[in-house]
Amino acid sequence: MIRLFYIEWIKWRKFSPVLIIISLYTVLFFLICFGLDEIIIDKVAGNFIKDNYNSTNLLMQFNPYKFPDAWHTFAYIGKFFKILLAIIIINIISYEFQNGTFKQNVINGLKRWEYLFGKLILVFLFSSFSTLLVGIAAITGGIIYSSVSEMAFFENAHFLFLSFINTFTYLSIAVLMGVLFRNTMTAFVILMLLWFPGDLLWLLIIPDEFAVFRPFEVIDELLPFSKHEISVWKLIIVCFLYQLLYWLVSYFKIKRDIT
Repeated sequence: MIRLFYIEWIKWRKFSPVLIIISLYTVLFFLICFGLDEIIIDKVAGNFIKDNYNSTNLLMQFNPYKFPDAWHTFAYIGKFFKILLAIIIINIISYEFQNGTFKQNVINGLKRWEYLFGKLILVFLFSSFSTLLVGIAAITGGIIYSSVSEMAFFENAHFLFLSFINTFTYLSIAVLMGVLFRNTMTAFVILMLLWFPGDLLWLLIIPDEFAVFRPFEVIDELLPFSKHEISVWKLIIVCFLYQLLYWLVSYFKIKRDIT
């Protein structure tokens, strides 16, 4: 595992697209979180404002940046940025197939499962990085907006785990797209089409009670805007099953290459 991590590190530590997108990801995430904080807070509080209720009191009560809601808020914001990480994954895999790196690695003795396991390590690291940013933002926002008496620090911290699963599952799809199509633009376009309108087309062939378990919908439902309408554990289990499917298909596709 350490050897595979080192191989991936050597290959991509100076790859400029990775460095650029990671930097853009970090800057945009914190810029949105804290540059538009008043807009986000007003939007959330506005959902609770009805008739002649005092908006100031409601804002104090439903401030999404306060603990314990900060974990949910920043995890929800963070899920919209995973597409940038998906671009990195697709770009990396496509680049390796197009310039012959994959073929050369196999010729040099790297097993196919080791190659894919290296990508699994990358997906894990990117998902962990995304979760770390969410955690830093949540702690920062919670400390700024919460009083000492309100600081229920660990309540709702499980949203960090849901954020990790959300990103990991999505990046697993990105790996599959990269392995199948091996061209950055093609893989990315297909990924977007599968997301929309592809995910909606499932509604034509599956019962309504299973609609929430569509490939992209189940990822999205891990981090809903308000509250979970279905058991979180059901969502997690389905995401794990999808992950297993994506990685198995990727493995069998790679196994057929250079036989």
